[in-house]
Amino acid sequence: MVNQMHVATNASNPLPPLGERPLPTLIALLPCMLVLEYVLMLGGDGSTAHRVLAHERIGETLHFFGLSPVFVLHGTTILVTVVLLMWQWLSAAPWKLTFREPLQLWFEGIIATAPLLAGAAFLGSLHSTPLTTPALESGSVLDSMAVAIGAGLSEEFLFRMVGILAVHALLADLCRLPSAAATIIAVVLTAAAFTWYHDPASMPGSTVAFIAAAGLYLGALYVLRGFAVAVLAHIGYDLVVLIG
Repeated sequence: MVNQMHVATNASNPLPPLGERPLPTLIALLPCMLVLEYVLMLGGDGSTAHRVLAHERIGETLHFFGLSPVFVLHGTTILVTVVLLMWQWLSAAPWKLTFREPLQLWFEGIIATAPLLAGAAFLGSLHSTPLTTPALESGSVLDSMAVAIGAGLSEEFLFRMVGILAVHALLADLCRLPSAAATIIAVVLTAAAFTWYHDPASMPGSTVAFIAAAGLYLGALYVLRGFAVAVLAHIGYDLVVLIG
């Protein structure tokens, strides 16, 4: 999965696993991105976008390069869409899919939410530990949905798609580590970064342990089942915490 963006397909080769195919991934995530964009347009840049730290950091990065405020506001959706479309084009995979493929990714994402919910419930922090920004205040149901979606998209994009790919490339391509070892180290390091990003100093030890375990779990999901499943599991967990 880590090398998914380097995989080329043609008529004589079978398609890669569903989770490693960018077109089904994009279509599966499209409803979430549309909800996020709708709420962002309703709330402007002073509402939901600034309640998701990774989303805000993406916007700051784009603004640094002189891009327009509109592009900055919608940066996460645009970046994820562009990366998936570029990946689809570079892979030379056919531009077609069946109706059941995005539905299968949704089903896997919903099922993959259960271990996160079970872990938080076991530690007694289910309704106090969203995988979003620290000390997040509750908003409307629609706003909470957008925050959950924004966190799932932006954090999985930064920590899993970009983070794991970058660390794996450094270790496997430059340091010549075996691919499997590089993948394991990449998952562990990005999980540590994911934990640090959530400000562990302000949390009790059980909460820090849960977020670290969640980072490892989401990293494993990304490697084994693909970007869409990791994003949907992250979103599903946050929806339960923020709305439940």
